[in-house]
Amino acid sequence: MTYDVWDGDDDAEAGRLVPLYILVNGRTSPRNTDLDLATQVIALPVDKSRLEPEYQRIVERCDRWMSIAELGAYLHRPLGITKVMVDVLLEQGFLGIGAPAQQSIPDRAVLETVLAALERL
Repeated sequence: MTYDVWDGDDDAEAGRLVPLYILVNGRTSPRNTDLDLATQVIALPVDKSRLEPEYQRIVERCDRWMSIAELGAYLHRPLGITKVMVDVLLEQGFLGIGAPAQQSIPDRAVLETVLAALERL
């Protein structure tokens, strides 16, 4: 028995054995309705060895904060598929959602110094 190789719509997809819609179980939109293309995601420190290669590439690329749109551009994936794949990884605990600013805790003393300087202006 031989298997045909699926030629994707563009050169980035050529040679794939499985169409992308199979990877997302035919889903056409994310379950998390708050996700948009500007949503920032980051990889969480978990074992990703059980993931399909396409999902592993997403997690590896998210070693720093990255928007879903930026992720799709780097991976040469349609934005709709990228958003659904990110949603799957969020549900399974491979990615975290938020913003880089949420990870920094401001020093109150610095903020008070800045406020005092602004008040002197």
